[in-house]
Amino acid sequence: MNALYEFLLTPLVLDALQGTPLLPWLLRRFGVRIGRGAYIHTTGFLEFDLIEIGDRVALNEDCVIQTHLFEDRVLKASKLRIGADCTVGTVSVVLYDAEMENGARLDALSLLMKGETLPAGVLWAGVPAAPQLEIQSEHGRANEEFSTESAA
Repeated sequence: MNALYEFLLTPLVLDALQGTPLLPWLLRRFGVRIGRGAYIHTTGFLEFDLIEIGDRVALNEDCVIQTHLFEDRVLKASKLRIGADCTVGTVSVVLYDAEMENGARLDALSLLMKGETLPAGVLWAGVPAAPQLEIQSEHGRANEEFSTESAA
């Protein structure tokens, strides 16, 4: 199934659907749990049933949602959760067992390591990703859950 998805369906059909409402609709049929209003400009999924994407999430161009790795010749796979209102930057990678809490952002060209949790309202960037700054709310106030000590 994965080979058909990656080498046949993706280049022939899915690449043309990136960034449209049809791609989330089709990925739901494959088993990905996707909330409402999600913007998906990538086909970087493999184990569809291990992915949960919240409402109003933006998965930007060519980011990869990686739910498995080979470690010491052993295939390890696990779930991955991206909360509501999150953004995954262009060409970024989110590894399995990671969680992005509501409103978290992963900048472009970044790597979220396995088992990491991005707190709500914080921008992370880099390889491996580390906290950069807190994100202002819609009303111009800083997110109250953010600790300035964690970004230092």
